[in-house]
Amino acid sequence: MEEKLESLAKVKNKLGLHVRPATTIAKILQKRKAKVTLTYKGESVNARSIMSIMILAAPKNAKLKIEVEGPDAKETLNDLLLAFDNKFGEDG
Repeated sequence: MEEKLESLAKVKNKLGLHVRPATTIAKILQKRKAKVTLTYKGESVNARSIMSIMILAAPKNAKLKIEVEGPDAKETLNDLLLAFDNKFGEDG
């Protein structure tokens, strides 16, 4: 069954969405089937692409909309929100 979910996530790490967080997001999605779109300031990108995530240039405290669609949408969204909450494993 195809689920479609969306949520807002706040960028909490001090350097924003740079290479390391973008790589973390892409790695989470490697294990998932869901289609994931990140939207910031009206620009939407495929969350499987590290370069696309970096193009968003979302700084600390930016709020992104996460849209997830697919059979594992709930698990995928939960993993992504946890990564945002944990600052992608970074300090600050």
